[in-house]
Amino acid sequence: MIKNIKDNFNKELQVKLLNLIKNRNFEEASNFVDLNLTDITRIDYKNKLKAFIFLKKQEWLTSLNFYQKISEDSLDFETLNNYGIVLFKLGHFLKAAEKFEKSLSKNKNYIPSYENLVISHKLIGNYDISIKYILEVLKIDPSNIRLKNHLIDILNFHETKENENEIFKINNEIKSQKILSKNNIELENKTLKEILERSEQILSGKKVDLNYPQTQIYRRNELNLNCDRHLDIFKKHQIIPKYCFSCFKVQITIKNVKDLVKLYFYFNKANFKKNNIRKCVVELRKKIKGNYKGYIFSQSLRDAEQIMKLTIQDLPKIPIIPEKIEIKHGCTEYYEKYKNYKNLDESSFHNIYKEKWEDIEKQYDELNFIKENNEQKIFNKTLNQFNLTDFLIIKNWFLYAKLINDNTYKEIYNFDINTNLLSEIEKEQISSRIKNN
Repeated sequence: MIKNIKDNFNKELQVKLLNLIKNRNFEEASNFVDLNLTDITRIDYKNKLKAFIFLKKQEWLTSLNFYQKISEDSLDFETLNNYGIVLFKLGHFLKAAEKFEKSLSKNKNYIPSYENLVISHKLIGNYDISIKYILEVLKIDPSNIRLKNHLIDILNFHETKENENEIFKINNEIKSQKILSKNNIELENKTLKEILERSEQILSGKKVDLNYPQTQIYRRNELNLNCDRHLDIFKKHQIIPKYCFSCFKVQITIKNVKDLVKLYFYFNKANFKKNNIRKCVVELRKKIKGNYKGYIFSQSLRDAEQIMKLTIQDLPKIPIIPEKIEIKHGCTEYYEKYKNYKNLDESSFHNIYKEKWEDIEKQYDELNFIKENNEQKIFNKTLNQFNLTDFLIIKNWFLYAKLINDNTYKEIYNFDINTNLLSEIEKEQISSRIKNN
């Protein structure tokens, strides 16, 4: 886009337009294009600029309207990539992928189109196609961390016969370790140490540069909790979405990182009737008590009560002695503003939820194309087995533990923990939790 501006505007006009876009003066930028590009022979170029301006403004439908007016011959690889981004934002992932592919047909080395193509196919469950494009990019750009991380994500959902890249070899070797029989949930420190140290030897032996920043290990079913949508509505409108009133979770607060790792292995094998979504996390939110937590999500209080009963029976066998096991209603973020939401009975819905909130939710969904985005997305189950993805996250837990002076990681992991992998902001954020807990 910058190149095209230089080709079509003199230097003074080019600088002014770019500054308007940079400073988010989008209406003025649009008017500027109308005033300075009146030649009918430049109509395609004018539509490119207008489409780009509304893309930056995040007015996706208006931007799409201008992209659709551009003649096929004028769609260069950058314009096709931007066209695809707009379709992606509107939830049209397959159509977006077509534009990214056309972009690559015009420039086979254009990394942004590769990355967008990978994400599009990943979201709709076309994992093998995503893998194919990731491998193509890594031949061009072997140090591309973003695409390595997409590959690591996919390995948590998808079995592949690919063995071309070192990441596949590492993952397969880590997965091949015999950990626990299906009927045995007991996990001794010695066993944990053998698993984790063998995984570290596999990883370090391959000399692969990885920087995987995730800190939460999920075990998913095919249900879309849509938490990002719900929390964004709360952030913008200070209302609790209707869906969240039927959301319950068993929260297991753990004392140390060693037991969090044990809880992770338990979650891999736990036999919940509804294969409930669960996750293990280190706590990063400000002002929230407890450093290590496991969550098991449920859509009814009765189901949550049954799960809680099962975990209370199982955890001493592992053994894990939790700090607390409790049922919580939805997200903690709601509690300060709506104190009655903490209540576990159904009356909280009738006492809190207002009729006008439904219109707010509807308007939000229309503005953000929530229905369109969810129509094509695939929510697959995780493989629920120890793999490269999980090992990298566990290593991040150990970084966290070292910073808050929890030395229990040394009982199950005997390698140096390099806290230089974290930014100074992350270090400060984690270390500050010592004062709050």
